[in-house]
Amino acid sequence: MKSHCSLVAVFVLGSVLLANAVGLFAQDRKSELERFAGRWHVVELVEDGKVIPKSAIEEWLPSGGYFEVADNAIVYKSTEDDKKHVKVFSIDATEYPHQIDISVQKRKVGTGIYKFDDGKLVICLVDPEEGKRPTEFSAKEGTERMLMVLERLGDKNPKPARTERANPPKSSEDGAAARILTDAEVTEMLKGTWKYTDSVGALYSVMEEDGTFRVVREVKEFRRFQKMFVQTPISSGTWQVKNGSLRFRCTESVHPDRVGQTMTFDIRSISSKDMIFIDYMGKLGQASKVK
Repeated sequence: MKSHCSLVAVFVLGSVLLANAVGLFAQDRKSELERFAGRWHVVELVEDGKVIPKSAIEEWLPSGGYFEVADNAIVYKSTEDDKKHVKVFSIDATEYPHQIDISVQKRKVGTGIYKFDDGKLVICLVDPEEGKRPTEFSAKEGTERMLMVLERLGDKNPKPARTERANPPKSSEDGAAARILTDAEVTEMLKGTWKYTDSVGALYSVMEEDGTFRVVREVKEFRRFQKMFVQTPISSGTWQVKNGSLRFRCTESVHPDRVGQTMTFDIRSISSKDMIFIDYMGKLGQASKVK
């Protein structure tokens, strides 16, 4: 009987300790979540080895680089459809590095790690379909990771109004010391074939030495049970670089309304491998050089 009472006492004591531990864990998790609360601004961004210029972050991210955290919800207004969107996140501060997962409608879209560093929030994410959870805060080429550094926005530091201005193109091969390029330098770097991928497929822009260009679209098709890449001519004409902008003068196109029109692309940064630009519709894009 005495032994039975001792076992009951141990069980009760264990249950109390477990309940206290769970309570403390929940309290710690709530305290950790409270550190996320507020308005944030992305000030540094690296995606799969490419350092996104600070001036291009607004166009690069759907949120424009600004969002608000309330409880476990991330709320932002999309620059694409001008509507509010919500993503939810969960954290595990018991792991090191601390872990974070981001989901949309119960589908996990990002898995990563985070840390608070001198008032800033550092997050490293990867699409779970593209790779495993990062173990270090880096986004080297080939990892498919995104590394973000965020600063908190206070009432005295509101979101600045977006301004439409042309920025001179810079060389993205010089790191922090990126220098402004001349029109002649940009022209030389543009000669060749560039690939841009959109929701339909791949677009290839061939810019010739003589100042002419042609654009073809490549899409995947299944023929005789085999996957094939089919290229279709889209447009052609002349091109030139003026004041840091790439200007296409269309003389032939499958879109009749574009014939005779000039379409301007503002180049933000360019290297021997890729370039970042704002197209004639005001959207941010990235193209890679294939030859």
